[in-house]
Amino acid sequence: MIYLAEYVVFFGLIIVGIVVFILDAKRGQPESIGVDYERAGCESPIERRLYDALQLRGYYVRTQVPCGKYRIDLALPAYKIAIECDGRAYHSSTEQKAHDRRKDAYLRKNGWKVLRFSGRMIYRDLPKVIARIEKEVNG
Repeated sequence: MIYLAEYVVFFGLIIVGIVVFILDAKRGQPESIGVDYERAGCESPIERRLYDALQLRGYYVRTQVPCGKYRIDLALPAYKIAIECDGRAYHSSTEQKAHDRRKDAYLRKNGWKVLRFSGRMIYRDLPKVIARIEKEVNG
């Protein structure tokens, strides 16, 4: 009889744990487990660095925002600002520069203000990058 009571308590606790886990998962709040899904969308270290700096200043930043056939690296949707982070490896060829010009024109045509920053600038002069973004936000 004592063993039966122990089994009932044991399995009861397991069932309560499973129910709590399921209810927590259904809440749909990824913050509850400490994951920043927008930050996880950053595709390079320079994007993460700028994303973190903007978040620290209180901006709502989205990553990899679709716009037609393009994706915006970082966006401040409240201000309709598209921020492109250009690493040397992917943005230095003639073809890539032409692609970037077409992308900028498309984004502007669709109401976005486009700002481009090199990886070098993001790493070496982040305060100047932030000042440029805030100038666009304020004005």
